[in-house]
Amino acid sequence: MQGGLDPLKSILFAQVRVAGPTHGYDLEGYLRPRAHPANISTVYLGDVAQTLLKVIQGISTPIMDNKPGFDEQTWKFSSHSGDLSVTVESYSYWGFGLLTRCYANTIILEGPLNERARIIFDLVASLPHKPWEFSWNGKFNSKISGVKNNQIGWQSHIDRAKEDLNELIETTLLAKGNCDDIEIARNALADDNAPAVLRALARIEAESIEIKVEDVSPDGMTLNFDEEIPFVDLSSEEE
Repeated sequence: MQGGLDPLKSILFAQVRVAGPTHGYDLEGYLRPRAHPANISTVYLGDVAQTLLKVIQGISTPIMDNKPGFDEQTWKFSSHSGDLSVTVESYSYWGFGLLTRCYANTIILEGPLNERARIIFDLVASLPHKPWEFSWNGKFNSKISGVKNNQIGWQSHIDRAKEDLNELIETTLLAKGNCDDIEIARNALADDNAPAVLRALARIEAESIEIKVEDVSPDGMTLNFDEEIPFVDLSSEEE
């Protein structure tokens, strides 16, 4: 255990706020956008799962491990991105699933800790609500998991991602020196905007690359030879 976080796996629970018929799945069980012609059924993916798929770069097409039946918001899918595996399950924890607020998602990430922390950081920054705040805490506590421990888990991932980004900023400062983009990166981190942090640091890296331009004659290069070049007639004497 490193800093209160499992070195191999993250398991977090999230409250769903908005869901609709945004997706479907095909005959092979692959999750597809709603308009995909191969869809054979509908999936109510929800705001948490949709946002998660957007913030994970290079993620493969998810496959439905548990396909929705009569309840189109009850499902489970899995996917991967490099060394990271992703599993998300949707289920109702209260009130027979009559309202979207009755649903929660279990998010399981397996892989490098820094990648898992960064994904959770980006997910929380992209959602309009805090995913650990449940509509019915008592029902969630009694049926799924402890609300308090779940919140601590989310916050621990966010803190780890901030530490990693701050370390990257300080390393760049030591290597390249202070500049306006360092301050921009720090302000972006304060706003939980990881992409802006990385863009600012990338500009510093690009500006520090020295390009040496050699003197080039506009008329081209002239070759000087100390000895006379022998003339060789390669044309055929025969017609």
